[in-house]
Amino acid sequence: MSRILAKYYIETPDDAGKTASLMAKMQSTGTWKDLDGEAALAARFGAKVESVNITGNKDSYSLPTRYPAGRKVTSAEVIISYPWENFGPKISMLLTTVAGEIFDMYELTAVKLIDIEMPDDFVNLFPGPQFGIEGSRKISGAFGRPLFGAITKPCVGLTTKQQAELAYQAASAGADFIKDDELLADAPYNRIADRAKAVGIAMKKSFRETGKCTMYAVNITDDPDKTMKFHDIVRKGGAGALMFNSFTGGFNNLCVLARHTKLPIHLHRDFAAASLRSSYIGISPVVYVKLARMCGADQIQCGGLGGYLYESDEEMLQSMRACTAPMAGLKPALPVSSGGMWAGKLADNLKKIGNNDFMFLCGGGVFGHPDGGYAGMRSLFEAWDEYNGRPEGNNLKAAKKAFETGK
Repeated sequence: MSRILAKYYIETPDDAGKTASLMAKMQSTGTWKDLDGEAALAARFGAKVESVNITGNKDSYSLPTRYPAGRKVTSAEVIISYPWENFGPKISMLLTTVAGEIFDMYELTAVKLIDIEMPDDFVNLFPGPQFGIEGSRKISGAFGRPLFGAITKPCVGLTTKQQAELAYQAASAGADFIKDDELLADAPYNRIADRAKAVGIAMKKSFRETGKCTMYAVNITDDPDKTMKFHDIVRKGGAGALMFNSFTGGFNNLCVLARHTKLPIHLHRDFAAASLRSSYIGISPVVYVKLARMCGADQIQCGGLGGYLYESDEEMLQSMRACTAPMAGLKPALPVSSGGMWAGKLADNLKKIGNNDFMFLCGGGVFGHPDGGYAGMRSLFEAWDEYNGRPEGNNLKAAKKAFETGK
């Protein structure tokens, strides 16, 4: 059976090769002590160290450890292969294997899963995106340009009526996509059933008036049984899309949802940065995107180019490329640039991404416009027009005055 290749950045006060071998042993057939019969099992079930590339040395530990202080530290990139027969097509057990107890090993004063390569026969056992870029474009009718989206703001505290009114403002201005903030799900004051119905009515009203279909993604993050029920409620209400918080909701839950869904799934990465952000522990954003796409996310938030999130633009671009790179025949997921976006940042996004296959998603950049949500959404289209050589529109002028000067 084929194997999964996991690439790690490690730091260790011990010998790097010895530490890599211990990592492979601990995450497959072995433990800290040699066992009778282990060698016979290792031929089939054992993880293998494929390479150890020493990258440098340092004098300090990057993570807490009970290893004696004062030792020189070696840094290295290590590739370990795992037979996926050990865990099968289960995302929870994949992560337990490639990113599990190794984070506890005191011999490792840094350990980051920086990339993962999974064979086609493994990837194809997962749902993958059901809609992806093509499906998102087909629903919204947005072709030949980025998709333009909005996040209802304020994040929490709005009634369903207020939420629907904001959604109508953006939809009637031509929005391709609108969503709940990640902080709002099935709140006592704003239930999913009520919100899905209210925004569904607003989307239908906008469609009757403009002929433009807008996806509204209701955040259905919850326990697995409720997530499935909320999917059906949102679909019946006519909102047209789903939002799911990946790390808090769980990749297992996402897989189940993707196999069930009749609506596009927009994936938010809240809490993920607790694992992604450090260079010394966790998983990389690229690994996160690969797993999210495999598990069925149609639209994946990758950070906002030039925005307020922590990554460099190049790191975000790597995540965006992972959304669309060939992957066992899976549909490309739609990369989403979000986090401090407004019309004035569109041109830079277009230049750096190098194509139109992304969503440009704004919260305050739409609903913080001095003339309201309708004008905020129109400013995105006017920024697109300006990028393509047409005159600057009044909504874009107002946005520049408000957001560039802080007025």
